[in-house]
Amino acid sequence: MTSLRLLPPSAHLHESWLRNTEEWDGADQQGASVFLADKYGWDLKSPKDFSRWVRLLNDLADTQHQPPTGFVNQCTLWLERDEEYLGAVSLRYALINDFLQVVGEHIGYGIRPSARGEGLAAQALKAILEVARTRGMRQVLLTCDDSNIGSAKTIVACGGRLERILPVEELAAQFGSVAPVRRYWIDL
Repeated sequence: MTSLRLLPPSAHLHESWLRNTEEWDGADQQGASVFLADKYGWDLKSPKDFSRWVRLLNDLADTQHQPPTGFVNQCTLWLERDEEYLGAVSLRYALINDFLQVVGEHIGYGIRPSARGEGLAAQALKAILEVARTRGMRQVLLTCDDSNIGSAKTIVACGGRLERILPVEELAAQFGSVAPVRRYWIDL
């Protein structure tokens, strides 16, 4: 068995990524930025559309590349072991709108269900925090649903301090949130 690697997205992991998607059973794959493929109507089951999406994710890491309107440049890394996609972590370079500033975040991550419980989320978060440091960021915002104890523990273990828990009443009308959201900051 080879060791875990954090790499830029790669089209060669398409089949593995599809198996991962089945495990999520329709849930949002945090950190994977699937919403970017949705914006263009790309079908990620298609190798051609998957390659387009991978290329876009890699282009967005370069601030010289103009992001789609309403989106920001970001660095996305995929967790891979033995040619198997295990999850993703993304760092947004800026929070450009109310949604990102309140319930969005600088960093999102998600681990495929069959790979959880191995400490992969903490490894991914630590790696992307180093990317944030090299970019000169001073602090980053992370959020998670109040009920997501695993994510909350990961954030705290990586230096996160809880700012507050936003109640649904503050979020529902403007952002459509159906659960309280925890807001954490990590100083870099």
